[in-house]
Amino acid sequence: MKRLILFIVLGLSVTSFMAAQSLKGKTAYVTARKLELKSSTAFFADVLGALSYGDQVTVQDEYQKWAKVQTTDKPSLNGWVASSSLTTKRIIASDGTSASASEIALAGKGFNQEVENAYRQSEKLNYDAIDAMEASGVPNRQLYNFLLEGHLARGE
Repeated sequence: MKRLILFIVLGLSVTSFMAAQSLKGKTAYVTARKLELKSSTAFFADVLGALSYGDQVTVQDEYQKWAKVQTTDKPSLNGWVASSSLTTKRIIASDGTSASASEIALAGKGFNQEVENAYRQSEKLNYDAIDAMEASGVPNRQLYNFLLEGHLARGE
């Protein structure tokens, strides 16, 4: 019994060590549709640029859940991104026939073409207010100032 427990503990240790392998010095690819390149690891850090799905980067450093990357196509552009939005597997562009991220999310919630058609048949539905809310945005600097003035968080 002790050997079995020891074997399980060793197996879990090896598995977690392999999962925690560093990306530092490796080539990685962006897995998000749009990824902000930030000046530091703070959530409200200044945005230096944006990366797109499939963009190739070199990981220069890592800190907690962040990776400092240098873009391949513009070597002078570097900054911090969320490590979870990177993969070492090369991403090949699709032919455009795949589902979008929002379509996948809706499908996961049970929203399919049949349900959408049923909603469209109702003449009383008006989504103008929802569309307006989705279109609006608040700059990160304004959100950060709001948090600081209201003593809601340290802003990190």
